[in-house]
Amino acid sequence: MVDRVRRPAKHTDTLSYLKDHVGVFASFKDIMVFAAALGFSRKKSVAFDKSSEPIPLSVFRGEYDEAFMNVLALFEHQDSGYLEPQGDKFDAKIKLFEEYACGGLDIIKSTIIDPGLDAQSAIISLILDEQAEHTIIDDITALGA
Repeated sequence: MVDRVRRPAKHTDTLSYLKDHVGVFASFKDIMVFAAALGFSRKKSVAFDKSSEPIPLSVFRGEYDEAFMNVLALFEHQDSGYLEPQGDKFDAKIKLFEEYACGGLDIIKSTIIDPGLDAQSAIISLILDEQAEHTIIDDITALGA
């Protein structure tokens, strides 16, 4: 059973920059959750093999972290088996989260960091743009469509 969330090695510098230099995020966990949401919203999931130091899964026990991972898996697979707390589908759910996070980190790096934008302002603008396009309520109600 998976007990850690892998951080993509190719984004070690991106993660450190966002956490330590920009100060928008308090932890690597927070960055990964935001990046996974961005990757999911933009339909960008990126598989990776090389991982930097993983984050213990127990760190993702906040009020929304586990629920967010569950919603990702449900949107992707429409199978309640991914809600189980262990087993192959649980492991696949964590991998799905990791891959959407990697996709989101790709977006952040290419649209904010590489062009040298002010990361704090650009991330706030990114959040506002995503919010303006649709809301989570829109996403949830679309499940029944």
